[in-house]
Amino acid sequence: MRSGWRIVSCFYSSVRFVYVKMAQINIWNISGHFHHLLKNRTARKIAVICLLLAGIYYTFFYRQSLLDSLNQNPSHKYNCSSIAYQDKIGIKRNKSVCVKFGGGLGNQLFHFCFGYTVARKKNMQLVITRKNILTQYFKLVPNHWKNYDLNADICECLPLITDKGYDCGYDKKLEHLPSDQDLSFLGFFQSWRYWKKYETELRQILQFQDNILHEAKSKFNTILSKYQKYEGIETIGVHIRRFDRYDTDEFGKNNAPKEYIIHAMDYFRNMYKRCLFLIFSIEMKWTKKNIPQTGDIFLVEGNSAPVDLAMLTLTSHTIMTVGTFGWMAGWMTQGKTVYYMHPATPGSAFSKLYSNYSDHFYPGWIPME
Repeated sequence: MRSGWRIVSCFYSSVRFVYVKMAQINIWNISGHFHHLLKNRTARKIAVICLLLAGIYYTFFYRQSLLDSLNQNPSHKYNCSSIAYQDKIGIKRNKSVCVKFGGGLGNQLFHFCFGYTVARKKNMQLVITRKNILTQYFKLVPNHWKNYDLNADICECLPLITDKGYDCGYDKKLEHLPSDQDLSFLGFFQSWRYWKKYETELRQILQFQDNILHEAKSKFNTILSKYQKYEGIETIGVHIRRFDRYDTDEFGKNNAPKEYIIHAMDYFRNMYKRCLFLIFSIEMKWTKKNIPQTGDIFLVEGNSAPVDLAMLTLTSHTIMTVGTFGWMAGWMTQGKTVYYMHPATPGSAFSKLYSNYSDHFYPGWIPME
């Protein structure tokens, strides 16, 4: 507030000074021809004085008021030109990384892991707002360019770096980008190779909110209590994803067939003496119809997506079908993970997104068909 009154006072004094001097030389009676004005020595002096005052005002008052507003007014919103202007006048700030978050929980976790890694490597900050679902499910600290009181919508102002063809593979060129400018990304970035070096950090950061983890543990322990007679039971989380009611759609996305799921469960039955399979799916009707309901299977229903994911991470091992939700369950669980090895029809549009399966599926995971 003080800086505002200081600016007003300075501006008023400058205008009053110029007005008095112009009145003293009777400048109002000059015909208005500019060349006549310049012939007047006093008028030239006044012009110089005005320029000097303008320079002083900008240097010591306007620029300072801008800096003060950045420090004192966190609710102020800036448009696209303002951030460029601030950079131009030399306001120092760390550069930021923006990622176009989209899709479901699994997709957004991939986006976060990619964005975090880029920011981490280049000593930048990842912009993530309170509106992002990840801040509601995990203990992530939202970042609204808060250190500079800039609106998160500023991400819309940055030129996009697009993942070529929205490929689920790895693009090495994305790791060799400048650190002296803001970066904004659009794509899938579904390769563990981007963040392999920082995955220990990422697992520590991606901690579920207390209420979600409490609900997941409570339901998980309730299920286990029903199988107390099985000493040393091995729990396997099974996530069944169905793209649609057909086994293959026109885009080339394949659903994992029931034979694969049964085969994967038999793999663990042969490995461990006692198993308990916790099956999660939004297509439970299909599951009940196609998967034999043996005594070592428990169908988990009625949960939100984050609670399902949290419960999956409490199991010892993972069977995934297709999709990023099951992928993240396997990665976060860190046990043995079995995956369906034919998620896309060869030669289809969807298969082009998986130009290299080894870039997408985590090393050491077990492919089956």
